[in-house]
Amino acid sequence: MTSLSTPVLAEAAKVAFEPLFGNQWLALLVILAGIAVFMIAVAAVGRWLAATHPDEPPPPAPVIEPAPSTEIFAAIAAAVAVTFGGKARIANVQPTKSQRPGRPRPSPVGC
Repeated sequence: MTSLSTPVLAEAAKVAFEPLFGNQWLALLVILAGIAVFMIAVAAVGRWLAATHPDEPPPPAPVIEPAPSTEIFAAIAAAVAVTFGGKARIANVQPTKSQRPGRPRPSPVGC
């Protein structure tokens, strides 16, 4: 079995290492031309899709966050009283805008 497959493998190896079309520069030219044709086809499909789908998606609806509950107001008032004293008053409570996860918040310290 080994003696029969050795000539077949030797012939296959000889054929496998021959350049395409018998010339390595011609093979390179054919491969590069194929890549160029593929790129042109992708660009044409992209332009066709852009022409047939011109509308932009509608803007996202604004997210309206509910006002903080009375328990949250009580917790804020208690934290202010403990931190600044009993005479401190809360002027305004505003909910913060939601940040996407993984995105750092800008530093409040000046530049």
